[in-house]
Amino acid sequence: MNRVSNLSKLTSASFFDKNTLKEVIGGSDDAVSANIVRWIESGRLIQLKKGIYVTKEYYLQCSDKQSYGEFVANILKKPSYLSGEYVLQKYGILSESVFSITSVTRKKTRAYNNKLGVFLYSNIKDKLFGGFNIVFKSGYEIKEATKTKALFDYLYFRLWRVPEVNPEIISSFRLNLGDFVVSDFDDINYLVDLSGVKKFTNLVAYLKETTK
Repeated sequence: MNRVSNLSKLTSASFFDKNTLKEVIGGSDDAVSANIVRWIESGRLIQLKKGIYVTKEYYLQCSDKQSYGEFVANILKKPSYLSGEYVLQKYGILSESVFSITSVTRKKTRAYNNKLGVFLYSNIKDKLFGGFNIVFKSGYEIKEATKTKALFDYLYFRLWRVPEVNPEIISSFRLNLGDFVVSDFDDINYLVDLSGVKKFTNLVAYLKETTK
């Protein structure tokens, strides 16, 4: 019971690892591991991924669960930033619904599924890792791609295995680019040049066609 009481000391922590938990509740590694399993099963702890946790109480008291989920996306895989489908949905650029939080990372492609939702990570080359802002929402620091970088990342992964990019393929994505201005397309063009992917040469021209 004393260890359960000590767990309450972490109800203000947005996340913590096993070492932090051990410092708070005490005991051997085996005892801490056993308590983690027990508390996850009882619902006292939420496992964000192996070795990273948050108390159920913290999550229930969180007033902005969307921003917290975005913050968690940044910490589950480092370095990473929100991008692709998840960000495009915010701008109304995608026609279909998005049910996962998508991110870009320098690390291996990976997916995590926990009580908060599904978190998807796609690996990108170091030279293309960027184009994000650091925003603060409800006290959480969140790295999120700009509108144009989110679109480039989305197309980069969707078109990677396509042998040839053409207007029909771009049109099939049903992108809503009515609010895009010249500078937005210039940003995409810069990223196309930076990528060095030859089949993307006419990508901006095809994107502009979807706005006509």
